[in-house]
Amino acid sequence: MERIGIVTKIEGSIAIVNVVRTSSCGENCVMCKGSCTQTSQSVKAENKIGAKVGDVVTVEMSDKKVLMAAFAFYILPLVLALVGYGIYGWIGCAVGFAAPIITLKAFDKALSDKYKATVTKIGRKSL
Repeated sequence: MERIGIVTKIEGSIAIVNVVRTSSCGENCVMCKGSCTQTSQSVKAENKIGAKVGDVVTVEMSDKKVLMAAFAFYILPLVLALVGYGIYGWIGCAVGFAAPIITLKAFDKALSDKYKATVTKIGRKSL
Protein backbone atom coordinates (compact mmCIF):
# COMPACT_ATOMS: atom_id res chain seq x y z
CA MET A 1 0.00 0.00 0.00
CA GLU A 2 1.43 3.37 -1.01
CA ARG A 3 0.37 6.81 0.18
CA ILE A 4 1.69 10.28 -0.58
CA GLY A 5 2.31 12.71 2.27
CA ILE A 6 4.37 15.59 3.61
CA VAL A 7 7.04 15.14 6.25
CA THR A 8 6.08 17.29 9.24
CA LYS A 9 8.67 16.17 11.79
CA ILE A 10 11.84 14.08 12.06
CA GLU A 11 12.56 12.07 15.24
CA GLY A 12 15.91 10.36 14.74
CA SER A 13 15.42 7.77 11.99
CA ILE A 14 11.61 8.14 12.08
CA ALA A 15 9.70 10.60 9.90
CA ILE A 16 6.26 11.80 10.94
CA VAL A 17 4.35 12.07 7.66
CA ASN A 18 0.99 13.78 7.23
CA VAL A 19 -0.90 11.49 4.81
CA VAL A 20 -4.22 12.35 3.16
CA ARG A 21 -6.74 9.59 3.70
CA THR A 22 -8.46 8.19 0.64
CA SER A 23 -12.21 8.56 0.38
CA SER A 24 -14.64 5.73 -0.23
CA CYS A 25 -15.49 7.11 -3.68
CA GLY A 26 -11.92 6.64 -4.85
CA GLU A 27 -11.06 10.35 -4.93
CA ASN A 28 -13.69 10.96 -7.60
CA CYS A 29 -15.76 13.30 -5.41
CA VAL A 30 -17.19 15.17 -8.40
CA MET A 31 -18.91 12.00 -9.60
CA CYS A 32 -20.27 10.76 -6.26
CA LYS A 33 -21.43 14.22 -5.06
CA GLY A 34 -21.08 12.99 -1.48
CA SER A 35 -19.65 16.30 -0.24
CA CYS A 36 -16.98 14.43 1.65
CA THR A 37 -14.00 16.26 3.03
CA GLN A 38 -10.58 14.71 2.85
CA THR A 39 -9.00 14.11 6.23
CA SER A 40 -5.40 13.40 7.03
CA GLN A 41 -3.52 11.40 9.59
CA SER A 42 0.02 11.31 10.91
CA VAL A 43 2.02 8.18 10.16
CA LYS A 44 5.35 7.18 11.69
CA ALA A 45 7.61 5.84 8.97
CA GLU A 46 11.18 4.62 8.83
CA ASN A 47 13.24 7.30 7.12
CA LYS A 48 16.15 5.34 5.64
CA ILE A 49 16.45 7.61 2.59
CA GLY A 50 16.90 10.88 4.48
CA ALA A 51 13.70 12.83 3.86
CA LYS A 52 13.57 16.28 5.47
CA VAL A 53 10.73 18.31 6.97
CA GLY A 54 8.56 19.71 4.16
CA ASP A 55 9.47 17.01 1.62
CA VAL A 56 6.65 15.34 -0.28
CA VAL A 57 7.27 11.60 0.11
CA THR A 58 5.81 8.23 -0.76
CA VAL A 59 5.13 6.07 2.29
CA GLU A 60 4.76 2.34 1.77
CA MET A 61 3.59 -0.58 3.89
CA SER A 62 3.09 -4.21 2.97
CA ASP A 63 -0.48 -4.99 1.90
CA LYS A 64 -0.31 -8.20 3.91
CA LYS A 65 0.50 -6.27 7.09
CA VAL A 66 -2.32 -3.79 6.47
CA LEU A 67 -4.84 -6.59 5.93
CA MET A 68 -3.65 -8.49 9.02
CA ALA A 69 -3.98 -5.37 11.17
CA ALA A 70 -7.48 -4.67 9.80
CA PHE A 71 -8.52 -8.27 10.44
CA ALA A 72 -7.21 -8.20 14.01
CA PHE A 73 -8.92 -4.92 14.82
CA TYR A 74 -12.23 -5.19 12.93
CA ILE A 75 -13.07 -8.84 12.17
CA LEU A 76 -11.61 -10.77 15.11
CA PRO A 77 -13.66 -8.95 17.80
CA LEU A 78 -16.87 -9.59 15.86
CA VAL A 79 -16.10 -13.28 15.36
CA LEU A 80 -15.19 -13.74 19.03
CA ALA A 81 -18.32 -11.83 20.09
CA LEU A 82 -20.49 -14.25 18.09
CA VAL A 83 -18.64 -17.28 19.47
CA GLY A 84 -18.91 -15.88 23.00
CA TYR A 85 -22.63 -15.27 22.54
CA GLY A 86 -23.13 -18.82 21.32
CA ILE A 87 -21.36 -20.25 24.36
CA TYR A 88 -22.20 -17.86 27.24
CA GLY A 89 -24.89 -15.51 25.97
CA TRP A 90 -24.59 -11.75 26.29
CA ILE A 91 -21.77 -11.86 28.84
CA GLY A 92 -19.75 -14.09 26.52
CA CYS A 93 -20.51 -11.70 23.67
CA ALA A 94 -19.16 -8.73 25.62
CA VAL A 95 -16.06 -10.62 26.75
CA GLY A 96 -15.45 -12.00 23.26
CA PHE A 97 -15.69 -8.52 21.77
CA ALA A 98 -13.54 -6.78 24.39
CA ALA A 99 -10.78 -9.40 24.77
CA PRO A 100 -9.01 -8.87 21.41
CA ILE A 101 -9.28 -5.09 21.68
CA ILE A 102 -7.75 -5.09 25.17
CA THR A 103 -5.04 -7.50 24.02
CA LEU A 104 -4.20 -5.32 20.99
CA LYS A 105 -4.03 -2.24 23.22
CA ALA A 106 -1.69 -4.05 25.64
CA PHE A 107 0.69 -4.98 22.81
CA ASP A 108 0.33 -1.63 21.01
CA LYS A 109 4.01 -0.63 21.29
CA ALA A 110 5.35 -3.97 20.01
CA LEU A 111 2.79 -4.07 17.20
CA SER A 112 3.51 -0.50 16.10
CA ASP A 113 7.19 -1.40 15.73
CA LYS A 114 6.32 -4.48 13.65
CA TYR A 115 3.73 -2.72 11.47
CA LYS A 116 5.77 0.38 10.63
CA ALA A 117 5.64 2.11 7.27
CA THR A 118 8.74 3.07 5.26
CA VAL A 119 9.53 6.23 3.30
CA THR A 120 10.38 4.90 -0.16
CA LYS A 121 10.59 7.99 -2.42
CA ILE A 122 11.22 11.68 -2.01
CA GLY A 123 9.63 14.20 -4.29
CA ARG A 124 6.41 14.37 -6.23
CA LYS A 125 4.77 17.34 -7.80
CA SER A 126 1.36 17.10 -6.08
CA LEU A 127 -0.56 15.28 -3.42
